[in-house]
Amino acid sequence: MRKVAVIVCVTSLCVTLFLGALDIVICITLYDTIGQEFNDYANVGWLMAGYNLPNALFMLLWGRIASLVGLKCSLMASIVIFEAGSLMAGAANSMGMLIGARVISGFGGSGIESLVYGVGTSIVEEKHRARVITVLGIAYMLAEGAGPFVGGGLAEHVSWRWCFYVNLPIGGVALAALGWGYNPAGRAPGRALARFWVRARAFPYGTLLQAQFWRRAAALMVFRLDIPGLALSSGGFALVMLALTFGGNQYAWRSATIVCMFVFGAALLALFMLYDFVVLPRVGARIAGYEPLPLVPWRLAANVPVLTSSLCGFFNCFAFELQSIYLVQYYQLVVNKGPTLASVHLWQMSLPALVSVIASAVVNERFGVVKPLVLAGVVMGFVGSGLLTLVRSDTTLGQSIGFSVLAGASFGCVYQLSLISAQLQVERDDPDFHARFIEVTSYNTFIKTLGFSFAGIVSTTVFTVSLKNLASSHSASVPSFSTVEDLIRYRSENFDGRNSLLGRLLAKSVRNVFYCALVCSALSFLFGLFTSKKRTDITKGAESTELAELCELAEPAEEKPVSKTPTSTLC
Repeated sequence: MRKVAVIVCVTSLCVTLFLGALDIVICITLYDTIGQEFNDYANVGWLMAGYNLPNALFMLLWGRIASLVGLKCSLMASIVIFEAGSLMAGAANSMGMLIGARVISGFGGSGIESLVYGVGTSIVEEKHRARVITVLGIAYMLAEGAGPFVGGGLAEHVSWRWCFYVNLPIGGVALAALGWGYNPAGRAPGRALARFWVRARAFPYGTLLQAQFWRRAAALMVFRLDIPGLALSSGGFALVMLALTFGGNQYAWRSATIVCMFVFGAALLALFMLYDFVVLPRVGARIAGYEPLPLVPWRLAANVPVLTSSLCGFFNCFAFELQSIYLVQYYQLVVNKGPTLASVHLWQMSLPALVSVIASAVVNERFGVVKPLVLAGVVMGFVGSGLLTLVRSDTTLGQSIGFSVLAGASFGCVYQLSLISAQLQVERDDPDFHARFIEVTSYNTFIKTLGFSFAGIVSTTVFTVSLKNLASSHSASVPSFSTVEDLIRYRSENFDGRNSLLGRLLAKSVRNVFYCALVCSALSFLFGLFTSKKRTDITKGAESTELAELCELAEPAEEKPVSKTPTSTLC
């Protein structure tokens, strides 16, 4: 029965993760379409960044929320929020509204990703973690496989808006899968709803009008959820990403606007670290009377093995996102394929990634090795990124596939092994093992998601600035355009072959993005060299977490009032 319960639980998590992954892949196919729709290609990178930035920032917060209201309730709430963002995105009538909707979706998607991986890797033995991550990875890759056909087909034959509306029925399936498939407390869905209704009726709503309630709520927001730290980090990252978006496009890199964005963004991030590392732990303990919970505690940030494995994953994800987005753009802009056919080329990277996910999981579970697999992944990433810089306007399909294989395989290997390497730094005899385990998992996933976030912005900036500079240097041979959007629209309406001057300029701009990915792969290799040598325990032993403990994750404790008894767990 225990094995059946784990299988049902993991299956429900896969359906949930499939929802978020499908949305990400579909959006990659829409860059050109939406850029032309709103005549704003320079900001189209925010389709991904607007989702990925809140997705990363709120990842550290969702576990805290789950400890207050229950894990299952938190997962279902994150899906509802994600669905609301998808509905708004489909109805958007401007780029600003669309980006705002993506931010809402990112908040919901953050809960999906952080809680799914945290629960999935905590309900099995240490030696089986790679297997669970592999199963979740397969769900992600299936979404990557379906995404190009779904996104491209809807964009070409129906409307790009349905690329977001399609999330609504899939989200309904995900909610049903969680409601009926994930019941770690052993209660039938009907009994769980009845219990929720009884508790809702018994809640003393009169306390909402009392000052004491709001004082406790404020203490909760500051000392346990670290909302001030979240505000500082969000503002800092947003300013830096805005500077990367506008720099070289709407403003010169040396302009006062861009310089101020970088300076104030860096200042806010510095204040965030000062607040979480020094101010909150020292001042908060005196005011609250108990140890506060920073989003990023110093003991975690100062853990070198956790940091190196997370940064290795960060730069690998950064490179993979750059390559995925502009491999599709290469086939749309240079070869002049439609969204559907261009997006199919994502398989050039996702299929090798799927193979490497499975292969590395088998090797890890059989031999317990982690660092050798990480090193193999970063070497493949560096070599594969170098091969992709060989792409030219006349590159054949066979050459393109050959260039992409190693880069895709690298991602599949490094993404899961960097997480396992970080998790192994939590000692099993630690009295707060479960809290530390979820904390490290959320931190590692947060860092890697930041890589995806910055890649969406940096890739668009590198491409548009490169294309502007190249077009201006060939102004005598290339028609004059006021914006990159006009040039891309002209190209699609007056296609003159992939080896024309404009085709070569577009190919060179894409190649510059791949050079950026090469630098990221080199940094991933560098940090990979310093990852931990710890191995997973492949001996048969007691499972890391009993199913009863998972029950505690799913339901908040009734006997311990949240406002009075602080918890040290993140999930």
